[in-house]
Amino acid sequence: MLDVFGDYSSRDPVLALAEAAKGCPLQEASENGGMYAFRARDVERALTSADFWSQRSADQRLAALTDEDRERRKRLKTFFSLWPVFSDGAYHKQARHASIQLLRGTVTPGLLAACRRLADSRLAAGGGESFDWADTVARPMAREAIAALTGNADAVRLIELGVGVMDELATPRIDMARVDRALRSVDALSHWLGRARAEPPTPFVAGLGELWDDPAFGPEAATALLTQVVTGAYEPITTALCVVGERIHGDVLARMPVAKVREEVLRLAAPFRFASRYARRPVSIGPYRLETGARVNLCLGTSNLDPERYPGPLEIRDRGVRSRSLSFGAGAHYCPGAALARAVVDVLLESLKESGVHFRAERVDREPELPMLRYRALSGRLVRTASTADCRDRVSGTTNPLSNGRAR
Repeated sequence: MLDVFGDYSSRDPVLALAEAAKGCPLQEASENGGMYAFRARDVERALTSADFWSQRSADQRLAALTDEDRERRKRLKTFFSLWPVFSDGAYHKQARHASIQLLRGTVTPGLLAACRRLADSRLAAGGGESFDWADTVARPMAREAIAALTGNADAVRLIELGVGVMDELATPRIDMARVDRALRSVDALSHWLGRARAEPPTPFVAGLGELWDDPAFGPEAATALLTQVVTGAYEPITTALCVVGERIHGDVLARMPVAKVREEVLRLAAPFRFASRYARRPVSIGPYRLETGARVNLCLGTSNLDPERYPGPLEIRDRGVRSRSLSFGAGAHYCPGAALARAVVDVLLESLKESGVHFRAERVDREPELPMLRYRALSGRLVRTASTADCRDRVSGTTNPLSNGRAR
């Protein structure tokens, strides 16, 4: 059984996810209703099937709340329903089309050059001293992506507000303190966009300003798109770049193309590990029969470690045509910002490869919640990549491929 509500701040959740993917295809969820699906084929089917959608049914957890708490929680959920990732039907088609248009042309030569300069300078300055990879490399590079979208002046503030929203999504339990912080963040994001649209610093913000004034969307929907894009870019990029630091040896980059390594990084990263879907009609998953409105929690994190789809799921390897995972979802809700995340990860991997170094993690501190993979700190030092002969010895050895050469 996967401990969905456990504290994973000091243990590697990938190992628990891999065990669930291997031996527990389905698990009933008594506390928050529905069930958990862990196998890749069940997760992908629910993501792409017309039998399921994102529109939320009744939430049994609300029964324990006061009327006032229930109203505040309802307000936040109404805001989330305006995100393309959490919506369906005609609105989803409109919002998804708008988000794709807003993100078109985001991966510019200027952004890639800025990320490369930052990566090269941080790797050159690392030397043999210990430092925090998350604060020194991952978060600054992710901030470059947000700055390209929203302008440099307010990127840090927008990220802070986005984190306030994501903290609520990260917990599998209802936490009213997080709900209230998220609502304050939403109000601040709306206020920022209301001001910024008058003199938009970037084409992305200008496009949001047009949606703000469009009767088909309006201020709330425009703010929802801003929030989803900022959080959906910053969190996955930061996480993936931390996974590079924690998991990727120089020998991996020596024997695999950067694009293949990147897909393995994203497979193991899966920043948003769960996606809820609800049955639109009676439907079966394995031996279970779901009635209309029943909830299924799709575990993207375990599906990416399913040995039926990814043999040796804890290894970094070239997986050929099956290299792409479900980290960005599938079907109509596939993440429109996936190209941005891939591009920034590529920049860091190329910089590491050309520098001839990799990061040796010595201490890993994660946020405790399982639904999202987020790092508090990733301490260690840069080391020179081993020779080709040493790399072959390591690859053929028995070292845990996720250990990056150190004990946990």
